Amino acid sequence: MRNMNLKPLLSNAAVILLMIIQSSWGNLSGQVSVGSSTVNSSAILEISSTSKGLLMPRLSNTQMLAISSPASGLQVINTDAGCVYFYNGSQWLSTLNSYKTFANAGVNVQFDNLVLTIPTSGNRSVQIKTVSGTISLSGMSNNYYLTASAGTTSPAVSSVASYNRQSSSFGTNYTYWDPNLNIQWHGSYQELFINDETNSRSYHIICMIGNGYNDNYFEIERVK
Repeated sequence: MRNMNLKPLLSNAAVILLMIIQSSWGNLSGQVSVGSSTVNSSAILEISSTSKGLLMPRLSNTQMLAISSPASGLQVINTDAGCVYFYNGSQWLSTLNSYKTFANAGVNVQFDNLVLTIPTSGNRSVQIKTVSGTISLSGMSNNYYLTASAGTTSPAVSSVASYNRQSSSFGTNYTYWDPNLNIQWHGSYQELFINDETNSRSYHIICMIGNGYNDNYFEIERVK
């Protein structure tokens, strides 16, 4: 049987492969279009579809915080917070300006670097911790709470009290904002105005207690 010299064929294949790579690299180094033959002149990447979406990386708090030297503007879907987070050059923040949700006692409610909850035992009022690190918080809470059950037809006596903190340290373990407050009747609520002095951010927080400490309403707004 006659032996074939494969070297010229392999050499030609290598040249063709190199040309394909160079061509692809030229497209990647300029503008890229997915799902369309054209790309907007102002875009480096344009994705077109009428039936599919863009799926970003989905990371837990632990995985997100483990990213080494994140670039400013880096974005991920934070599965613990249930929304998109971005890195602003110094810390991870939610892309939302406010967050509203219902949560049972013991469930974490996360926004930016803050995590809130109503505990399942002990005093029933807002506890706060951080996603990571220790921060200094100052501010006040206005506590509007019933002192007896209002029932369904008659009103009940309610009380209003305030509690202030100045440069209090909060870390990754839960701490009561007002350690003396124990809300016993649903329909009562706490309203907090706090400054994160470590990161120069301000928040307005409302927590209304639900029946049996279920479906507690949380509203968190980043004021600055």
